[in-house]
Amino acid sequence: MPKTDFDYYYGVEAEQFTFVRVPKVLFTDKEHFGSLSNDARILYGFLLERMSLSRKKNLIDARNRVYIIFPIDEIAEIMGVCHEKALNILKELDEQNGIGLVKKKRRGLGLPSILYVKNFIINGGVESSTEKSNNHSEPQERLDDNAPTSRSR
Repeated sequence: MPKTDFDYYYGVEAEQFTFVRVPKVLFTDKEHFGSLSNDARILYGFLLERMSLSRKKNLIDARNRVYIIFPIDEIAEIMGVCHEKALNILKELDEQNGIGLVKKKRRGLGLPSILYVKNFIINGGVESSTEKSNNHSEPQERLDDNAPTSRSR
C-alpha cells in the first residue's frame, strides 16, 4: 500500500466530521460483551446512530419503543463487507443467534426487517426516563408488537 501524505487539522476543521459513537463498555465489559467481534461493536454504533434518526422521524411502536429500518445491503455497504458477512455481524447482536442487543421483526413481502436496538446498559430493569414520559409533540408512526420485553409494565 502506498504511503499517503496526510495533512494536519487546523482550527475548527477538527470539528467538521460526524463520528460514530460506540459505547466503551462494549470493549471493556468482557463478561457481557467479550464474545462480540469489533465489527459487531462498530455495527452497534451505527445502529444507535440510525436509532436517533428514527426517533426524530417518530418510528415508535405501540409500546413506545423506537425501531429502525436498516436493510442488510445498507449494513454491508456502510461496513464495507459482503452481504453474507453483514448478516453474520448482525447475527452476533441479535436475540436468536447472538447476545441479544438487537431484536429483528420480519415484515415479509420482500421488505427489510424492523430492528429494535436494545439498551446496552445492564441495570437490573430500571425504567428509563424516556420510557416514563409519554408526552410527544408530534404524531408517531405506530407499530404493534405483542412480544413481551424486559421493560414491560
